[in-house]
Amino acid sequence: MGVSTFSLLPDESLEKLNDQLSVIQPLRGYRFSMDAVLLSHFVRLKKHDRAADLGTGCGVIPLLLYARESTVTIDALELDEASADRARRSMAGNGLSEVIRVHQGDLKNLPEALPRGSFDLVVCNPPYGSTSPTGPDRVLPTTQAGCTLEDVVRAAKALLRFSGRFALCWPAARLQKAMTVLSQYSFSVKRLRPVCAKQGKGPYLCLIEAVFGGRPGLAFEPSLLVMDEEGRYTDEILTIYGDNGKENPI
Repeated sequence: MGVSTFSLLPDESLEKLNDQLSVIQPLRGYRFSMDAVLLSHFVRLKKHDRAADLGTGCGVIPLLLYARESTVTIDALELDEASADRARRSMAGNGLSEVIRVHQGDLKNLPEALPRGSFDLVVCNPPYGSTSPTGPDRVLPTTQAGCTLEDVVRAAKALLRFSGRFALCWPAARLQKAMTVLSQYSFSVKRLRPVCAKQGKGPYLCLIEAVFGGRPGLAFEPSLLVMDEEGRYTDEILTIYGDNGKENPI
């Protein structure tokens, strides 16, 4: 992998993901959260998968997926022009512009560069607002305010081949909504992992994997605990961040 120089604007910073990969983020406004890292770890990746990331933001999920499996190719879609430009510069700086292709556009009107029915995997960290127990509320670009869960699921269905996988994170309190919409668009939820702030607390987030046209059969995975009784990150969270190329939780 060839590496070129990162091009940063005055209001941006460069965050190192591991010894080889970095991502450009704004100094103010929305910066990627723990949700993106947990989702990137939860996703089942196969060699030579063709993947799409809907609402990629700064492009951190594609980079973390590539860090796990370097044979994947990823198309990343982002509505906000400034964020899409930032993601493109991140890929260029990492020497990955041919592997992770960034497109500026609306998932409600998918660009022609994303061919329908040709993806093995679609990933999305939807703009639902913050659920993190460790940080401030997530600030969303106003241009994403009109995006609904149904819009996201419809786009995922359009992109996936039959039996393709769709992975997303969603607030636990609204899990019924996600299950209903996924079913309406011919998805079968196959894996579900609750995320809890600590032992004894109910889940605040769910990591979901659904298969387009899949047979019924749901596997509930053990709850993921973010913090231990003393308020420290659990060993599993630290391992997840290490596996994803991050040194420390956000």
